[in-house]
Amino acid sequence: MRIAHVCLAAFYIDGFGYQENILPRIHRKMGHDVMIVASTETYLDRTQLGYVEPSSYINEDGVPVHRLPYASWVPKLLQAKVRAYEGVEKLLEEFKPDLIFVHDVQFWDFLTIRSYVLRRPTPVYADCHTDYVNSARGFVSRHLLHGLFYRAILRRVSPIVQRFLPTLPVRGDFLHEVYGVDRAKMELLPFGADDTQTEGLDRSQVRREARAGWGIPDDALLFVTGGKLDLRKNIHTLIDRFSRAKQRGEIGNAHLLVFGQATPEVQVELDGIDIHDDVHMLGWTPANEIYRIFWAGDLALFPGTHSVLWEEAIGHGLGTIFHHWRGMDHLDIGGNTRIIDDASPETLDRLLSELTADDGAEVKRLSAVAAQKGPRVFAFSAIASKAIE
Repeated sequence: MRIAHVCLAAFYIDGFGYQENILPRIHRKMGHDVMIVASTETYLDRTQLGYVEPSSYINEDGVPVHRLPYASWVPKLLQAKVRAYEGVEKLLEEFKPDLIFVHDVQFWDFLTIRSYVLRRPTPVYADCHTDYVNSARGFVSRHLLHGLFYRAILRRVSPIVQRFLPTLPVRGDFLHEVYGVDRAKMELLPFGADDTQTEGLDRSQVRREARAGWGIPDDALLFVTGGKLDLRKNIHTLIDRFSRAKQRGEIGNAHLLVFGQATPEVQVELDGIDIHDDVHMLGWTPANEIYRIFWAGDLALFPGTHSVLWEEAIGHGLGTIFHHWRGMDHLDIGGNTRIIDDASPETLDRLLSELTADDGAEVKRLSAVAAQKGPRVFAFSAIASKAIE
């Protein structure tokens, strides 16, 4: 099958662990002929978004990528909101896809896809990564950009879309409440762990070697966290509270491993923290190496806004602690996770104390459930198959 993955609603970042990276990779491994149509927006320094020149190339997974420029008829000030591009129709005509998979829905050229499909009937599936936390947070954005402009586009294209695939339950709410999409056409398509990259690996060996490389004892209780370290992730607060607890001698042999690159704002916060030696700051970690961190850990701690790493941790069989957000109930698969209502110093102090009590009994309980159920529910091999069935 020929599958066109269309990534024009936002950035497309090579080498990352987002759904628009993993699904094309796995679809190609499944034997499909895959193409990615993407914007020129990407990370320039792993934390700050910017633009690269339009180009066509083969990515690290062997998938052709076509980065298209914004259409010149749109005023420059509005281009990043309208998201009209040069060359979408030409690429579709040349590739002649059997399936068009649209990654998020907020772009003018969804209308171009509609015109193509009306001429050449082709199934269209569209996922959604947009919710009330990451979008539509101001009056103009909520009521004009999303509530009028993008909603009008969705009303035109909805009849040619067979399935809408929100990546979180709350994103299904957003599709329905903001854009008026019929819930009957929706099906949850969660994030997960790319199990195709770890086939045949010895988890115990990976765990031992990773810990040895980072100077973490085999018998240490290891908490892991990371991703893009911005202020809303609250990871800098976790580092501070963990370090203070260690300095007071309150949490035994616990260690904290942090991966990811800090934004400038978070780096200022980190520079003011007396970080304990048992906090291991790995810095930037490639997406295809993150499994080693989860396999080395005993529990994943994410005290801020959602990232794809939440589902990935569960998919790797790791117990988890998450910050409460609306529409995240799918993360609890029967006792694998604990939810906190805030990331205040008092809450994190109490949490660390409880997790390290009784030789980490709660950590063991959470991870036992995650190890049994997580890899079945959040394996990307199954998710990728479901995405095109």
